[in-house]
Amino acid sequence: MSVTEQIIERSEKLLKELQTERGSIQVQLHLLNMDAKDEWNELEKKYQKFKIKASAVAEVTADSAGEVGEAIKLVGEELQEGYKRIRDSI
Repeated sequence: MSVTEQIIERSEKLLKELQTERGSIQVQLHLLNMDAKDEWNELEKKYQKFKIKASAVAEVTADSAGEVGEAIKLVGEELQEGYKRIRDSI
């Protein structure tokens, strides 16, 4: 499997995990306090950007695939941490 294929596979897996976590949190969103809602709104902006970048990763060249993959990984981890903070506050 090429580096690009590995990055695509990892980004698709991370996107699915984030979609699951996001959906679960949305169900409980009405219970959140204002601080959590503010954080949720910021995470939503980042999630939308992440989704676009994760979808576009297939279009990058092998030379830049590592950089793009690392950037996607960092944003994904940031989203996961934010979702965890919100989940913990519920």
